[in-house]
Amino acid sequence: MAEKKQFCEPVQLIAFVLQRGPEWDAALLEKLEETWGAIRHKGKLFAFDKTDYYEPEMGAGLYRGVLSFEKCIPAETIALEKARSNEFELAFADAGPEHRCVNVDIGYMDLDKVVLPSYKRGPFKLYAGEGVWLDMLLTYAKGEFHPTAWAFDDFKRNPYQHDLQLIRERWRKSVRSK
Repeated sequence: MAEKKQFCEPVQLIAFVLQRGPEWDAALLEKLEETWGAIRHKGKLFAFDKTDYYEPEMGAGLYRGVLSFEKCIPAETIALEKARSNEFELAFADAGPEHRCVNVDIGYMDLDKVVLPSYKRGPFKLYAGEGVWLDMLLTYAKGEFHPTAWAFDDFKRNPYQHDLQLIRERWRKSVRSK
């Protein structure tokens, strides 16, 4: 039997993490590493204050930042990582699934874009199987990440720009050295 050829290079596993408080929660970081392996880059946390969507469930004083992991994955396995992120959130919940204290939007970055999987369909999302839809939220061109027209407000403002550029550059160098 012929060896299965991989369609593309592995992609950088990233997570946009929404949590309470302006400093990274040490217990949360430890659990993230237990789940996905060593953290390669820990970005700055930014106030998540342009919407109160998560407040009924998670409370006030929410912050979001981006992390990358040493782990790279084949892009076609992102649905498995999405399932793991949902399990992670439930395991870390205060008092059940309706009271999450963390929201982990797992996703990937390649040289051209940032993609987040979702269990919710949408007009600009592509079906990836396993009940997962892919949402390309940022594209990379001319040295910057640019939000798509349908991106969430915080991605449109993109306070994560600097961290994403650092993640991309470090990942690009690691891919080229292999």
